Amino acid sequence: MPKRRREKASVSTEPLSRELDRLLGEVSRRVEAVVERPHASPALLHDLHRDMRRLRTGLAVWRELVGRADRATLEPLDRRIRRLAQLIGQVRDRDVEIDLLGGVEKEARSDRERERLDRYRTRLHDDARTGRELMRAFLRSERDALLLDEVRSVLKAPVRSERTRRLGRLLAEHETLVREKLAAAHRKARRRPSMQRLHRLRIRVRRLRQISDLAHAVESPNAMPVAAPLRRLQQHLGRLHDLDVLLEGLNPALRKTRWAKALRQEHRRVRRIALKTIRSFRPKRAPGAKHSPDSLSPDPHPPGH
Repeated sequence: MPKRRREKASVSTEPLSRELDRLLGEVSRRVEAVVERPHASPALLHDLHRDMRRLRTGLAVWRELVGRADRATLEPLDRRIRRLAQLIGQVRDRDVEIDLLGGVEKEARSDRERERLDRYRTRLHDDARTGRELMRAFLRSERDALLLDEVRSVLKAPVRSERTRRLGRLLAEHETLVREKLAAAHRKARRRPSMQRLHRLRIRVRRLRQISDLAHAVESPNAMPVAAPLRRLQQHLGRLHDLDVLLEGLNPALRKTRWAKALRQEHRRVRRIALKTIRSFRPKRAPGAKHSPDSLSPDPHPPGH
């Protein structure tokens, strides 16, 4: 009977290989678009950043299916993708800050306040422009170095049959681990919702959506849908984080302006909604096997960061 259950949970690696190949294609296409455009749109950077995180989630699973030599090849490639994703995220943060400042422009009613807002927004535009140039240079360099082609070649490496049979269990173990970390982050955020704890909870929710989407893409029988409250919570915590970043970096001399006060009011409003959502539910734990130290090696650079 136990043997039959294991066979039922068995998942072919072909759907995972296809999904990773699809994500590689999306990332490659968007990298090309960003490199060729002096000013890539915030939407394009958002999509590229999202797809790079999803790709890293898939590669974390694939790494546990291949042999030691292929794993050693894949790890530095993953670190290079992570570095690119960080650069894109930094530029994306500047774009969001500029957009948030545009939302409070009407609050700057005096000429002096409008001047100070314009000056601050210009500085952020300059930072974003410099960040874009650096980001495009790194993307161009990695494109020319055939980074994604190297990743694709590792995906073509043969996977031994015994490792193929454990893919379903492996995905379930990854999701179980993520849900356990999410539950712990949720408890801490409920107890003391500091900025750091709310940010950690946001990362855990996002990580769960990534692994859940991957499991559904490969049709894992153990895949669990992400509940609607968690999806809403991710949206609220995302906006709260954007406001946190903007307000943290705000010059103290600007904090008494009317538009800065409007930003703080919006921050309080979004925080109240996020805390209400956090207290309205408890994350479900994934059923099935617990993770083991042998099957899940710790990742020093998880895709959710």
